Amino acid sequence: MPRYFSRLILLVAASFLSWGGMGAASADDAKPAPPAVSRPNTAIKPSPGNVRWFMRDHGKNMDKTKKQKFDVCFLGDSITAMWAGDVFQKHFGKYTTTNFGIGGDRTENVLWRLDRGELTGTSPKVIVLLIGTNNMGFNTAEEIAEGVKAVVTNLRKKCPTTKILLMGIFPKKDAPLAKIAATNALVAKLDDGASVRYRDCGAQFLDSEGKIKPGILSDSVHLTNKGYQIWGEAIAPLLAEMMAAPKAETAEATGN
Repeated sequence: MPRYFSRLILLVAASFLSWGGMGAASADDAKPAPPAVSRPNTAIKPSPGNVRWFMRDHGKNMDKTKKQKFDVCFLGDSITAMWAGDVFQKHFGKYTTTNFGIGGDRTENVLWRLDRGELTGTSPKVIVLLIGTNNMGFNTAEEIAEGVKAVVTNLRKKCPTTKILLMGIFPKKDAPLAKIAATNALVAKLDDGASVRYRDCGAQFLDSEGKIKPGILSDSVHLTNKGYQIWGEAIAPLLAEMMAAPKAETAEATGN
């Protein structure tokens, strides 16, 4: 009997310790999770592009900046850089233009270029800005829109009398169309009806089912001649209106 009671006491003690451990674990599980650490928005932090041609093309843009002989500047990434020559001439040949597009650029790369002297001392009548598609794989819609806003703000300070024709990001195959639409909805709010005008021709790239039409893209993102034709037709009337109107008020006057 004593041996039996000894074993019983040991079993009870073991059970008590087991339940106590479980209680402790449950208490730990009930503790609130630590607050999420917000990450910095890379889309607004100026940084050079990481493609091999970036510095070469930046240098070419600096040479164009020094010449200051243009009324319209197309600024952006490879979609801007690869404007089809014949389509471009058809819609914009009557203007003195320059192309500041660099393949692979994201908003932070354009900010870096502007901070390093591109467009400094110039005063084009209009800057056509298309940027943000290459941020899709790195940033949220809100972060991208903030990056685009930072570029617009920089341009307004650098070229205070220049008007900005701000493009919505085009549909493409390697990013969710819903994310592009969400980004554009935020970017559209930058349109002030005067110094910044927003245009989104992306709907013309889509069919009735919301899918990208055949023949618009040459790959997952870049436009064919047909795509550039749509872009040119979409902005030519507004660009003509902006070119004919008086220059924009300074950023200080508008508060932008």
